[in-house]
Amino acid sequence: MVESNQLLTPGNILIILLLVITLGMWLQLVLLRNRLSSRLTRLEEQFHEHDQLLDLQAKGTRDMTHASEQLVVATNESKAVLESLRWDVVRLADDVRGEVGMSRAIELARAGATKEAVADATGLSLEEAEAIVTFHGRGKA
Repeated sequence: MVESNQLLTPGNILIILLLVITLGMWLQLVLLRNRLSSRLTRLEEQFHEHDQLLDLQAKGTRDMTHASEQLVVATNESKAVLESLRWDVVRLADDVRGEVGMSRAIELARAGATKEAVADATGLSLEEAEAIVTFHGRGKA
């Protein structure tokens, strides 16, 4: 049998210490590997969440762009409608002014005004004023 003195030689003690140190380092590496693996898993989950958020933001941006384009189209259509309405209002205003001018011209002609006075007072042409004075003037009454 081997004596206990032969087992505790400095070489054997050194080998045992190296085995214990190697085993300790191996355990440390296993623990470190587990921690890093769990951190990597968490990072992958966060990356996936951020990727989903980025997709949602991109979709929101596309939706906003589409809505903005529709708003521009609607605004342009509104401008066209407003321009058409403005022309209608101008035309109607001209018609009303013409009727008011015509009524005023008839009143002046009935009061005895000359064709030049009627044209100056109402803004009608001299030919229009002459026709009104001819048909509605005092000479007809």
